[in-house]
Amino acid sequence: MKKETGTLNGFLDQGCTIKGDVTFTELLRIHGSVAGTVTSDHELLVGEGGVVEGDISVGRLVVAGTVRGTVKVKDRLIVHASGRVFADVQAPSLVVDEGGVLHGQVQMVTGGQRGPAAAQPGKGQQAPEKA
Repeated sequence: MKKETGTLNGFLDQGCTIKGDVTFTELLRIHGSVAGTVTSDHELLVGEGGVVEGDISVGRLVVAGTVRGTVKVKDRLIVHASGRVFADVQAPSLVVDEGGVLHGQVQMVTGGQRGPAAAQPGKGQQAPEKA
């Protein structure tokens, strides 16, 4: 999926905290903290110093701060060198820069596939052999 250039329509600066559900369109940048559920079909950017604790379900996630909880991404998860992700992750594409941290169970899923069954071969199918 090609990265869409979105318009910034939300910014939470350091020193600001939101507790509860957050939904947005286009692009949301978090440099403060969010405790709760974050949902969108678009891009969430957790900047340096930013913290998100809870359930995240977004189109694209870029982390330079800290994320804790569960993460479901439709397009791509990018963890920059300063990024820390302590979460179970479902994403079709994953990039972790040198120095970035990802701690949790990762499921590489595509399309409409979700959950553990998506990563296991079906009856009569064999798992791909390792090279």
